Amino acid sequence: MVIPVDIDVNLLAALGKGFSWEKPACCPKCGGRLWWHGFVPAYFSCLALAVLLRRLFCPHCHSVHRLRPSSHWRRFQSPISVISQIIAHRQENGRWRPDLPRAPQRQWWRRLATKVQLCLGLSFAGTFPDAFLILMNRGAIPVSSVMECGDG
Repeated sequence: MVIPVDIDVNLLAALGKGFSWEKPACCPKCGGRLWWHGFVPAYFSCLALAVLLRRLFCPHCHSVHRLRPSSHWRRFQSPISVISQIIAHRQENGRWRPDLPRAPQRQWWRRLATKVQLCLGLSFAGTFPDAFLILMNRGAIPVSSVMECGDG
């Protein structure tokens, strides 16, 4: 299970294992006490090398949790803010941002188009940045390949 925490990725990269992690009060699965359980490498688009994210173990339910920056979705290397800016840039200019690789930009755009049709319907008259915010507010990841529409 991934536990999002408010941390700066650049500071985490600079300090490495010396970063002062704040341990969650209890296990999100069972409410038990958590133990530190080492580190796991993770890659982020703004950094050339992997950073070490803290892991936790719950001896009560035997689950392993990983702390991850809340600025990034699970399984995404780019921050949410950058993905949102790319969607808005494409909507406004009809072009991809030249400073970033095109492949992930195209992939996010296609996945968002699919989710708009699935979750908001073919009659949705808003823009893609609007749809992005609506889906995020519903608790969905708008550019994910998982076709869930969130809580809403």
